[in-house]
Amino acid sequence: MNCPKCQKPLPKGQPRLCPNCKKDLSNFYKMKETQVLLEAEKAADLKKRKLIKLVIGALLVCALIVAAVLLIPKLGAGSTGEPTEAAVPGVETLDMEAVKAEIDSRKPEDFTQSDEPSDFVKITVKDFGEIVVKLRPDLAPISARNFKDLVARKYYDGTSFHRVYPGFMIQGGAGEEDLPAIKGEFSSNGVKNPLLHVRGVLSMARTTVKDSATSQFFLMHADNATLDGNYAAFGYIVAGLDTVDKICQIPLGDNPYNGEHSVPQVDVVMESAVFVTPKQ
Repeated sequence: MNCPKCQKPLPKGQPRLCPNCKKDLSNFYKMKETQVLLEAEKAADLKKRKLIKLVIGALLVCALIVAAVLLIPKLGAGSTGEPTEAAVPGVETLDMEAVKAEIDSRKPEDFTQSDEPSDFVKITVKDFGEIVVKLRPDLAPISARNFKDLVARKYYDGTSFHRVYPGFMIQGGAGEEDLPAIKGEFSSNGVKNPLLHVRGVLSMARTTVKDSATSQFFLMHADNATLDGNYAAFGYIVAGLDTVDKICQIPLGDNPYNGEHSVPQVDVVMESAVFVTPKQ
């Protein structure tokens, strides 16, 4: 990968400064285009180690088979019918039909602004409308708390939806500040989270690193089951889903790094993100 200023190759390890022109690369590594290049480099490295991983995987499978053969008789002999210890704690099930019924079931005017943090946040998108999301800290407490902390700090005010992918999702929330990454709350990362990525769901964006989410989030424009278990869904739209539909109708351009037709040709700015509560 080359330095965006001097175009000379950068050494691996993501140095903070270009060794040639001394350009500060902190923001460069946050850019979506840069992440695509980094992912390509990682893919190349992974390909080189594929054979080693296959051999190790085969050895592990053999070891597990041997362990199972040795362990099963012991388990059968020692069974007493007593309850076993629960596995990883977390939400076991979720009524997704009830969630779908709640999605976009209200109007933005059904909510009033709150001076105190709540599990409802209203996002005002300039020239497009308002979106009210309901957070589910019972399903993804880390992601919900992180989002609420950023809303309380007015972090999202003035940020944009920089990626618009009709029939998939809209993504935004990238700010200038360096933020600590949070735990990815999804099953492929060892966390039970039954909230599925259906139309209207709110989820955390991340890189290929599972524990890399910071501030960026996305709102589902349509169902996409491939994201289930791989991204941290932590809420859903309860009012203003039509605003997402409007955003998905804007003119778009191609991303020069991956060819994805998702670059907005007009500004999609979040004027504010504030806590609200349902009106009685």
